[in-house]
Amino acid sequence: MSEAKTKVKAVFGGAIPRLSFWNMFNMAIGFLGIQFAWSIQMGQMSGIYERLGATPSQVSWFWIAGPITGIIIQPIIGSLSDRTWCFLGRRRPYFLIGAILSSLALIAMPNSSALWMAASLLWIMDSSVNISMQPFRSLVADMAPEEQRGTAYSFQSFVIGLGSVLSFGLGGVVIFDWVQSKFGASGATFLDTIKPYCPTSLHALFYIGAAVFTLAILWTIFMTKEYPPADVEAFKAQKKNTFKVFGWVTDTWRSIVEMPDKMRKVCLMHSFTWFAYFCIFIFFSTMVAHNLFSAEPGTPAYDKGIAWASLCFLAMNVVCFVSAVAIGYLANYMRKKVLHGICLSIGAVALISMYFITTPLQAMIAMAAIGIPWAATQSLPYALLSDVVPKERYGVYMGTFNLFICLPQIVCAVLVGPVVTLLGGNRALALVMGGVSLIFAVIALRKVYEPKIHEQRARAAVGALATEGEAV
Repeated sequence: MSEAKTKVKAVFGGAIPRLSFWNMFNMAIGFLGIQFAWSIQMGQMSGIYERLGATPSQVSWFWIAGPITGIIIQPIIGSLSDRTWCFLGRRRPYFLIGAILSSLALIAMPNSSALWMAASLLWIMDSSVNISMQPFRSLVADMAPEEQRGTAYSFQSFVIGLGSVLSFGLGGVVIFDWVQSKFGASGATFLDTIKPYCPTSLHALFYIGAAVFTLAILWTIFMTKEYPPADVEAFKAQKKNTFKVFGWVTDTWRSIVEMPDKMRKVCLMHSFTWFAYFCIFIFFSTMVAHNLFSAEPGTPAYDKGIAWASLCFLAMNVVCFVSAVAIGYLANYMRKKVLHGICLSIGAVALISMYFITTPLQAMIAMAAIGIPWAATQSLPYALLSDVVPKERYGVYMGTFNLFICLPQIVCAVLVGPVVTLLGGNRALALVMGGVSLIFAVIALRKVYEPKIHEQRARAAVGALATEGEAV
């Protein structure tokens, strides 16, 4: 590529130069920290709630913090970041604010002494993580040319898998006492080394999570340069007028009312997908403890079950980590909706099989299989969405898209716990419900619009010519 091409000035609505490997890596690495925090929550919060005395229905209700804060925070942050430009750029200021608040909540969480305290801190942490997370999705749409978006989003999927692998691997510290008692280990241990700073392994996990979150976000902030508006002064004047009338509220509402029909179909598919995942987040860990370890909260066997569930999540995310690379490669040669449908079908079979498993190893194998659709969900729906929404409104539409992640989670949190209780308390039933929901997602995916491969390549060629002409 000529030097002239590499110096093309990209703007919010203008030509965008191709990204290098390291551009995409640096842009995605902050998501490692975000996923590290989510993984700690995913693996530990249900167990924390049950240890503090929560019933199955209460556990699912407490998890409602995440989707509700997502509904409130993400569209607002998306709209605000569309209108932001300062010395940190457009999206990066929100990365930093969210990282600071989330890290403080992570440090406080393992010190919870009552249900109300743990639940309140989860609300704070989820709100803060959403402040950081939403602009990351929009950053890819801002910075990547159309033909590279699938690959750029797959980088996010890759680091999401990596963050989860590191988090659940670190969560192996939680099982140390079990290993020590089972095999009679003696002498100084890792827990002995960190005990002056972290009273328990749970404290260590949350404290290290706070550090990883902050450092990963800072990496992206310092290693990524955002493109300015074509006319900064005009942009600031428009922003000032918009804020006077709280335009971000009306902008978010308008984005819902005026949502393109093609986007609605992507949203429907994604809603069924996230209902399924929330069933996993809420019920898998406690299903393992109750069904496979025959344990109740407060017993050593229960802690073993929660620890084994963390290892199952680790297996899921190792597979996610690996398969994200393959999915990013295949997305260049296959229609993304077809690829996504195959991945979701694998997840449906794995979730339904949870009802029939009888050993911890079987649970790990099933969760490993779910790593494939999990990797696909972190990238392909966003690539599909970017094909059907206006470029200048990526931020607000990405925030609006999050509504259709959060709404099914709220439905799951409110209804699935009581249904499980009504049917005898077998938490595996919740996972079966998730598997059925993935089947509906595959059916809905058939109606999703996607340009054919040759159309995408034609667009890419036109964009390249435009970029070359502007460079000249």
